[in-house]
Amino acid sequence: MTRTHLAVTALLWAACSLQAADARGVTLAVRGKPATVTVVIPAQPSPSQKHAAEELCATLERQTGVRLPLTDDRGPLPAQAVLIGETRHTSALLGPYAPVATLGEDGFRLVTRPPHVLILGGPARGSLYGVYETLERFGGCRWYASWHSLTPPLDAFSIPELDETQQPAFAMREPFWFDFFDGDLAARNKCNGNAMRLSERHGGKVRFGGGLFVHTFNILCPPEEFFASHPEYFSEVSGRRIKDHTQLCLTHPDVLRIVTERLLARIRKDPTAKLFSVSQNDWQNPCACPACKALDDREGSHAGTLIAFVNQVAEAVEKEFPDVWIETLAYQYTRKPPKTLRPRANVVPRLCTIECDFAAPLALSAFQQNRTFVEELRAWSTLTDKLYIWDYTTNFRAYVAPFPNVRALQDNVRLFRDRRVVGLFEQGAYQGRHADFAELKAWLLAKWLWDPDRPAAPLLDDFFSGYYGAAAPLARQIFDGYHSFHTDTAEHPLRIFDTAEKSDIPDSFLAQADGHWRRAEAAVADAPAFLYNVRMAALPTLFARFERLPSGGTPDVWCTSEPQRYAVPAEQQALAADLLARLEEARNVRISESEERHGQTLARLRSLAQPPPLPPPQSRVTVEDRTLALGRRGVWGDTVADPLAEDGSALKLYNTHFEWCATLPFSRVAFDPGATYRLRARIRVDRVPGQDGQAFWSGVYDAQGRASRGEISRSAAALGDGYAWFDIATWVPAREHYFWIGPGRFDKQAGANAAHRAVYVDKLELSRQE
Repeated sequence: MTRTHLAVTALLWAACSLQAADARGVTLAVRGKPATVTVVIPAQPSPSQKHAAEELCATLERQTGVRLPLTDDRGPLPAQAVLIGETRHTSALLGPYAPVATLGEDGFRLVTRPPHVLILGGPARGSLYGVYETLERFGGCRWYASWHSLTPPLDAFSIPELDETQQPAFAMREPFWFDFFDGDLAARNKCNGNAMRLSERHGGKVRFGGGLFVHTFNILCPPEEFFASHPEYFSEVSGRRIKDHTQLCLTHPDVLRIVTERLLARIRKDPTAKLFSVSQNDWQNPCACPACKALDDREGSHAGTLIAFVNQVAEAVEKEFPDVWIETLAYQYTRKPPKTLRPRANVVPRLCTIECDFAAPLALSAFQQNRTFVEELRAWSTLTDKLYIWDYTTNFRAYVAPFPNVRALQDNVRLFRDRRVVGLFEQGAYQGRHADFAELKAWLLAKWLWDPDRPAAPLLDDFFSGYYGAAAPLARQIFDGYHSFHTDTAEHPLRIFDTAEKSDIPDSFLAQADGHWRRAEAAVADAPAFLYNVRMAALPTLFARFERLPSGGTPDVWCTSEPQRYAVPAEQQALAADLLARLEEARNVRISESEERHGQTLARLRSLAQPPPLPPPQSRVTVEDRTLALGRRGVWGDTVADPLAEDGSALKLYNTHFEWCATLPFSRVAFDPGATYRLRARIRVDRVPGQDGQAFWSGVYDAQGRASRGEISRSAAALGDGYAWFDIATWVPAREHYFWIGPGRFDKQAGANAAHRAVYVDKLELSRQE
């Protein structure tokens, strides 16, 4: 949708009228009268100061119909002026004043000296932010989303008498939500984060350089390049060096040399960036070689080796680039701070909240991980004055599922401010729009990252009224209802990978919310901008209802005498069709962070919305390998061409693990309840001659009862060279059951199963037993 400029509410009109009536203030423009105020900028303005002046002039013209002239400070001071930035007239109007440099890159001072107004800020972003503050506070302007803003018409634009200075609570402010990557939206809400599309006219941003943002060990010292010749550069786990999902051996001098050299090379190519990340990969497996273990044991944390290593890298960087900061992570196994080591002055640890509960503020939740995190936050804040936070503000498993965390956001931001955090990265639904109250959450975070003490109630009222229009009361009722659940944070925390089924929100409330959203749509049916916002805001409610359907979609496998039993009910078809229509209307909604889960969910929706014709009854069915779900595709196995397979394709399971990696959930199978079935699998093993050991194991598992319903295991020596059929189980299936297969136990020292090179699965056969 295009940006929509909407009429201001009666409340904003009243506020603006009061401002205009303040005789001690300054009126910048009056509708129907010629311009009497001139906008003045420095003779050599920065790109953001020039943009600030253009934004002020253009917005006032839209609001009042009056275009203010724009000039620079080389001429005399106009009779009435708005001075943006530090001009040669500033001292004459203010007398002695604190240097602009004391405001930092983002701070500003707003001063009225009737008949003049001064918006005093530095050349980076301060002047621009001062203009946006002026437009928001005194003009009623709002920028809720890239497609939805308020620029209300005014009879007069006036600024009351004031002299105030604002500086942000955090040097880096990044609501990492999809829409806030828009540079105009981010700048207008005073955000300056790395991922935002902020150009020179926005004043730039606090930027990570060299392609080194996070999880950079494998970038700086790639195992593909070094492992074959130098396995000692990588993690030793259970007595052996590993290549897959490895970290670095942080006590090895060659690793230090390689990382430092390659980091410096990247900085030289990108010297204007402020931050470069030297940080662990996004998995476990820290090195436990004797040298690394000794250092970590001494420091009581794996952060010991990490901080020691990063400090040495940062020391080398500082000699050539004294203003560059080296970021690293305090994440998962490095979250606990070291006992004695302190980060260097140019090292920025970024502490992560990934394990926590978000239903309640971090410091108030009864969840044990929260208590531990708060203590670790306190400890890290005593070690450094450059602590960053990576906070999580959405459900990454299902962006579009209800995730009622808003009541925790402000207290968390305050906690970080009080612990001297300087940069705050608030990761939300970054791959698409319209996650659960996404626009509200990103906007609120932008406000609180600037000023954590700004009261929540007026902000909520402001957003709901400006974003939903006449539907605001119903939308607010749903929002408040969602936030009334998840009260037992000790036993039922709100976590970032929860399923919709796990939520404390009851089905009865979801049904009630569905009705409220439909009434909200009717309330704004004649206002397209508001109607779109309401329709998208309803997505989480509809998605949660969809996720709790007794059938997650039409079956993939049919082995039943009663296919009609699995016919999709009309109400389920309607729900799926409604969801798909809204997703198509938005076009850029992402359901889950996982691309696979996003695609699977869309496929389920389509199969419900337009179910295929029911097949005929059948008592025996073949299940091809491509129907099976495979975990960690490319790491645990993959689908490959196999001329020995009957259809030329097989699922190849690698010999580097023993996980139950290939599965078939019986929630995807149409079967006759209470009937007995036999499951067989056509399998071959690429054996190693002269070696023996477990070739594969397979079975049926009851996820609800946590018990096996049948299991087999075969040794390599007992198998032939080609495909053979193996009976897996004969049992009575239930929806909670699933077939599984893994490639057999392996030698952890060798990192592989010595008895075979791979296991191949051609197909399964499921048959009802008469």
